[in-house]
Amino acid sequence: MDNLKRGTKICYINNSVNKSLPQVFVFAQNETPNFDCLEEGVAWSVIKNIGRGSRSTFYYNDQFSVQAYWDNFSNKTAQITAKIGSKYQVMQDTTGIVLKPDGEASDEKTIEIENTIEVIDGISAQFCNSGKILLAKNQVGYGQSAIFKPTNKIYFGLASDITRGSSLKSAVLSSTKFFELDLTGFTYVEISLNGNAQKGYQFQIERGS
Repeated sequence: MDNLKRGTKICYINNSVNKSLPQVFVFAQNETPNFDCLEEGVAWSVIKNIGRGSRSTFYYNDQFSVQAYWDNFSNKTAQITAKIGSKYQVMQDTTGIVLKPDGEASDEKTIEIENTIEVIDGISAQFCNSGKILLAKNQVGYGQSAIFKPTNKIYFGLASDITRGSSLKSAVLSSTKFFELDLTGFTYVEISLNGNAQKGYQFQIERGS
């Protein structure tokens, strides 16, 4: 996880003949058992309206944070800074429902969010990078925990309809084949979209350092 401590600057370039303007989205995998990206994946970043030859820059770094929603996403806790290997608890104190640190996670490579409040449909626990939702677990019931195990890898895909922070299962995806970008060792990387509607679109790494 060393490169996450330094952070990686990512530059997306559109080299495609892309008249229908599909949206590029970026998401991450949760390295816990039985994670299904098409069911539980979240659009961490969505890149729109980048014309041919234009580019968009964003960062993946160690600015991790956590938050939780409840009551059908009507209410949410404050987003607080989080560390890999730590545990957090959604609880009710004298001020109401809050999210607080609660020691160490059972696995030093994970972040754990435990739900100790009784609310309909449980809570939605969310793990964020640079303040944006990277991984999420919905309907975490009373006494249960959401476990997040991030990796150095992010994934690129195309969709005709998707919004940042939304579930991939609610999006209109152009394909369920995704491009994997391993950030290990990179502080800067350029990735391009190539191709056309007739022959298809492909992502590739242009250069990195």
